[in-house]
Amino acid sequence: MLHSRRRVVIATLGLLLILDVGRSFYARIGAARPTRLWAADRQDAEPIAWPPGRDLRPDAELGERVYAQHCAVCHGREGKGNGPAAPSLHPRPRDFSGGVFKLKSSAAGAPPLRADVRQVVALGMPGSSMPEWEDILSAAEIDAVVDYVRRLGPHSEWAAAPAKEAVPPPTLASASAEGGRQMYEDLGCPSCHGRDGRGDGPSAADLKDVWNQPDPPRDLTAPWTFRGGSLPEAVYARIALGLSGTPMAAYAEVAEPEQIASVVAYIRSIARTPAWERGGVLDGPGQSPDPLRRGEYLVHAGMCGLCHTPVDRDGIYLASTHYLAGGMKVEAGAHGIFFTRNLTSDVATGLGSWTPEQIATAIRTGHAPQRRLNYWGMPWMVLGALTDDDGLAIARYLKTLPPVHNAVPLALHYGVVETVARKLTYGWPAVVPERLSYYAGNFGYEQPVAVPRDLPQRLLIWIQIVVLALGLIATPFATRRPRREDNPGRGLATIVTVLVLVLAGGAAVVYRYPAIDRLPTQSVVNAFAASIPEPTLTGRAPHEVALLQRGRYLYGITSCPYCHGGDGAGGGKVNWAVFGTTWARNLTSHPTGLANWSDDAVLRAMRSGVSRDGRPLHWQAMIWDHISNYSVEDQRALLAYVRGLPPVDAAGPAAVGPGPSDCMGDTFWVGASSSAPGCR
Repeated sequence: MLHSRRRVVIATLGLLLILDVGRSFYARIGAARPTRLWAADRQDAEPIAWPPGRDLRPDAELGERVYAQHCAVCHGREGKGNGPAAPSLHPRPRDFSGGVFKLKSSAAGAPPLRADVRQVVALGMPGSSMPEWEDILSAAEIDAVVDYVRRLGPHSEWAAAPAKEAVPPPTLASASAEGGRQMYEDLGCPSCHGRDGRGDGPSAADLKDVWNQPDPPRDLTAPWTFRGGSLPEAVYARIALGLSGTPMAAYAEVAEPEQIASVVAYIRSIARTPAWERGGVLDGPGQSPDPLRRGEYLVHAGMCGLCHTPVDRDGIYLASTHYLAGGMKVEAGAHGIFFTRNLTSDVATGLGSWTPEQIATAIRTGHAPQRRLNYWGMPWMVLGALTDDDGLAIARYLKTLPPVHNAVPLALHYGVVETVARKLTYGWPAVVPERLSYYAGNFGYEQPVAVPRDLPQRLLIWIQIVVLALGLIATPFATRRPRREDNPGRGLATIVTVLVLVLAGGAAVVYRYPAIDRLPTQSVVNAFAASIPEPTLTGRAPHEVALLQRGRYLYGITSCPYCHGGDGAGGGKVNWAVFGTTWARNLTSHPTGLANWSDDAVLRAMRSGVSRDGRPLHWQAMIWDHISNYSVEDQRALLAYVRGLPPVDAAGPAAVGPGPSDCMGDTFWVGASSSAPGCR
């Protein structure tokens, strides 16, 4: 071979190409199977058929049918509060099996009355994911499902339920708020609700209910979050009778009706004006001065859990054991195959050794301590819109997460030739892949392994480097055949060599792009933010301006543009064998969008996954289970922003149930969408 430079070059290029093909091949097989694929703990969450109720027997009674179609997704098939969407919901759905209901008017220890359950079903529970059903279900359907829910509890106790016990008539009209302040102190309310009623008392962080779930005290200055409603009579009943199963005790036996009435008057006196009404200001958990509280709030309501908490084959988050422990596989077209990072505080495999500043920088700019992140694997181009304070608040909260040992491998990439060729077909400079696919199971390693899945790829890359180096060294020593002085090819080798080097350099940039250090962060963030329309603020009242600006901010950082587009026109296709095919709704004010939807219907779809016609929305297609964790103020801000989007005529296809051609992973078409159901 050393008798010809041409042979050296050809042999070197041939070996490099063979190794490059090997890299593409390994990328396809190296992450074909998860390290571990296990089902969620059935006590925590269990799967149901989709669409809900599809597996009911034909002679199922009306109450059972209504429950299966509308309630089981949160409360579980047997009413144990373990529906498949439950792990992401805060508070968790109620467990009916023990007969304990928070909102009831019967005596302590007695089961709730039929009227109590009916009121909750009909009117919902403000400030939670429990929606109101009175405008979707008929009176007969509500009555039937109420009877069915009551039968899920202990039968003997239900049968022994006494007649409705009247709450002692309060003298609310003459109650003194000033005297109520002292009574609020005397009854010990500040220990949980805080001196100013903001739910930040010294005991607040430690409170749990009988289901061993965190049960933070209510912010008494935000009556729109009161689960049983904010009418004076409802507030009186909650103080007098307590909230069953929670730390909120009944005070009817230790305080006179007039004293309780004065506390009601005091609570009403400290109520804030809602942020969506004139004179109101945003002052919820998203504005908390405590960075840990704000960070926890943003993490639970935002994008983090979507990718960094693995799911089982039914799309149920494995939050009880692997919350934010990473390991989910993400296919991003030519950009490669990514594995979401472990965000827990584990020192060896998570963020335990990172500083909050390093975490915040990676989230907002993609600059991790040792590499630049590709924004199709970690969407820093979206999260770059986070304010400095919010980014740091998220980082500080992540540092408090219990450590989970889960070693996540590096990304797998296709060979240079395939990667460059495919990327050049994408639209530049964003280089948007056709689709992103997210797979069930954990692709990380909970125990040490001899050969992690990214090791063969690294070996192939190093062999390529060695082959290239040997080729460059061998070429000058190869025998050069004599040429005639008048040979027209003289100097051609030099030109070709220079051209090859230039092309190689360009290919290297394309191969790594957009995960290159010199990519200007702010320009990228601004480019993506520019696709989200600025709300019209001229002539608006101050509270409307604040609400619209907050709504646009949340619309961007909550990943809405991924499916609905920056302009809200929708059309993004989502497909998975778990739920079939659906297309993102047109959110604009056009008749093909939300023009004919009431505000309540939009909010219900957003926080409870219930469409205007009662159709359930799968939590892995429309992330209502996370949006439900936003405060009512922030949900209203999102509503205000969506209501102001310019109308776009964009009618989407109707959802299609699971079929044989569906994708094996939860797949989002982020490039050109498709109107065909299935994985095509």
